Amino acid sequence: MKKILLGTTAIVAAGMIAAPSADAAEKLKVSVGGYMEQWFGYTSSDDDAGTDYSGFDVKSDAEIHFKGMTTLDNGISVGVNVQLEGNSNRGDQIDESYLIVKGNFGEINLGSENSALYKMNYGPSDYGIGINSGDQIFWATKPSSVSGSFYRSPFGSTNIEPARTNDSEKLTYYTPRIEGFQLGVSYIPDATQDNNAQPDRDASLTDGYAVAANFKRDFDGFNVGVSGGFGGFTNGTTSGQDDPKAWSVGATLGFGGFEVGAAYADADGTTDAADSDGYNVGVAYATGPWGVSLGWFHGEVDGSTTAGVTTGNGEQDTYALSGKYALGPGVTAAATLAHTEYDTDNTSATGAALDGGEATYFVVGMKLSF
Repeated sequence: MKKILLGTTAIVAAGMIAAPSADAAEKLKVSVGGYMEQWFGYTSSDDDAGTDYSGFDVKSDAEIHFKGMTTLDNGISVGVNVQLEGNSNRGDQIDESYLIVKGNFGEINLGSENSALYKMNYGPSDYGIGINSGDQIFWATKPSSVSGSFYRSPFGSTNIEPARTNDSEKLTYYTPRIEGFQLGVSYIPDATQDNNAQPDRDASLTDGYAVAANFKRDFDGFNVGVSGGFGGFTNGTTSGQDDPKAWSVGATLGFGGFEVGAAYADADGTTDAADSDGYNVGVAYATGPWGVSLGWFHGEVDGSTTAGVTTGNGEQDTYALSGKYALGPGVTAAATLAHTEYDTDNTSATGAALDGGEATYFVVGMKLSF
């Protein structure tokens, strides 16, 4: 009888391992979240000839996020993240859209999402519009004589991607965080988002990569964060062109509500005329619902020279004082007083210098998360 019972127990156990119940894990359910920012402000601007950007304006940024996660019988969690833009002028109605697999081994992201180089980067805190995200370009219009891009480019942000690829389809793996350290690695088949066509390796940027790491830890009341990463493409678009590359580093140190931070980024394009670099430094203090931050961003972009005429060269400096106040859960009032200066050493056919331009702006707004 004892042998029969032991044999029966072994058969049942083997059956549970080989064929776990399909009903044991709860089916994935999607929840709705996201954010909305609405800003109202005034800009006093020194503009290109024939333009006038001074005056009041309202700016908007909103996304609705559809997220879901379920845990399988083996302990592995599987989920989705789809982000719908609330403003159609963004040019891409669906922002990120990717699948998530995570467990004790770490986390895998597969689909349209930023790379490890972008997501693992640290930088100074900013409680206003965000001068390390490139948003100052909405209030201080870039002159036509400067060619730099603000988003995912060191000219306007240290949160960068190689060739500014942003949310192109990719495969990313993040290790578990061990003793404060975490590593992330991304494979980027090509630089095109939402494209299921097989990449043509003779005609487009392909076979990209990104490797990044960061460290965060508390030491007797001090909060320390350090990050660094590098990325690029191994196959360019045209014979003789450079393969785009980008790298960034950042650090933050906090104690008792105070924080100081700095970040630097550099990117090389397919030609020297597309190279850029930038850095951001800042200090911040937060206590209870209140917070204030002071920051400076400097960006540079190289231009091109043909027949002795230089075009596209430029620099931008933005200085910003920002404040925030939490009105309630997920509701924050914020304000920014900032000044942006553009400079260029472009030359005309006769060698005359072109003006850069500048703008001073005061902005108030509401940030809602849900």
